[in-house]
Amino acid sequence: MAWKFRPALWPSVATLLLLPLLIGLGIWQLDRADQKAALTRAFMQRRNAPAVDLAAAKDQRMDAAAMRWRKCLLRGRYLADEQYLLDNQIEKGVPGYLVYTPLRLAGSDTIVLVNRGWIPVGRNRNAVPVIPTPSGEVSVRGMAKAPQSAGIALGSGGGEALSHGLVRLQHLDLDAVARQHGWNLLPYVVRLEPEPDSKFVRDWPPPGTGGISRQRHIGYAVQWFLMAVVVLGLYVGLNTKREETT
Repeated sequence: MAWKFRPALWPSVATLLLLPLLIGLGIWQLDRADQKAALTRAFMQRRNAPAVDLAAAKDQRMDAAAMRWRKCLLRGRYLADEQYLLDNQIEKGVPGYLVYTPLRLAGSDTIVLVNRGWIPVGRNRNAVPVIPTPSGEVSVRGMAKAPQSAGIALGSGGGEALSHGLVRLQHLDLDAVARQHGWNLLPYVVRLEPEPDSKFVRDWPPPGTGGISRQRHIGYAVQWFLMAVVVLGLYVGLNTKREETT
């Protein structure tokens, strides 16, 4: 008796299609885990660097990659007539918005979009939130980051006007905002530091901890690779037969 491998056509085709797919999904999950690890490393390295005064650092403030996760000092005036509510933001199970208010930096025409924190939707989605906004020159501190990626881009990104100067967005597109108003807008947002008496919730999680954790990405990768091994094992086992020898 001898074992002989005689693969049939359709199992071979199916295996050739499945194996690259399963291996590719495993590699993709490992890549996602590496991305989250890189975010965490960059955050840890930059969060202890000296704060950048955006009103004074005219060249540095335009470099989005260099500014990411850097602490910032903002001096200027809020543009209270042009505020944005980023929809579908959940805080401890409660639906709400992230409030973005543009701030014109002191001594320039440069504007930065400031993430002032989370507020609840209220009684219903037709209610227009009251956004308390300081008048006059302010000095606030925060951290530069890429805009919130959650949401769906709809049309031109103009959003839904709830009242004069208050727009509800499903997706925050800085380029679209800049074009709409003709602003010299910085290519990142600044989320403000938590304040004990603030009307806004600023419970900012460290980067890389939201959604699926790095460890879970690695776990998913292992599962995809194991499935590839199982498929290959079944293919070989089902197509290998014992045959009598004469």
